Amino acid sequence: MKTIFIIHAGADEHRIPRLLEQHGARGYTQIGRGIGAGSTGRLEGTRAWPGHATLWLTITPDAEAALLLAALHEMKANLEAGEHLHASVMQTELFI
Repeated sequence: MKTIFIIHAGADEHRIPRLLEQHGARGYTQIGRGIGAGSTGRLEGTRAWPGHATLWLTITPDAEAALLLAALHEMKANLEAGEHLHASVMQTELFI
């Protein structure tokens, strides 16, 4: 199993949940209003650094994770200006 951690900043807040559901992620946790800094700049929800990101965690079988990651790669390649998408994958030994 894999745990996939997704960070997205963009106008369509339902884009990632739709993608998760289309690729068999039976469950996910969404954390809204994420702020921070990284390779694409700062998002702090202020006038100086406007915007925020939404974060998702999902745990999926390896085969579904591979398909989901391929879809995330495709989505990232087609982002609109100002939109950000990042994902990381971790091996999950046990999920209770």
